[in-house]
Amino acid sequence: MATPWPRLEDDLHLMSTGSARPLEDAYRISQHDLVTWTSELTGLDTLDAYQLVSQAGQAPVGNVCDTNYTMVAKLPKAYLGGAPGVYESAHARLRALGSQYTT
Repeated sequence: MATPWPRLEDDLHLMSTGSARPLEDAYRISQHDLVTWTSELTGLDTLDAYQLVSQAGQAPVGNVCDTNYTMVAKLPKAYLGGAPGVYESAHARLRALGSQYTT
């Protein structure tokens, strides 16, 4: 399934990005995508996902020097209530594969 904006995952967070001008648009895009994604993953109503992301999410600035600004919306996985792995658990598979090379 194609995503409207780049999405990222690390061990602790799901993240969505938004790049636009002005900065407020980049913020809105990243937040909207993370709310939509959270709703899809958890089965929460969109407004419930919005409340979750609003209260538990983080919003670090990715870039304010380029032609477009980039914002990142992050949500700790701990708040997802055991939602299924994203992208067929690709992060977990890559983490396991990488650990074979660090021991």
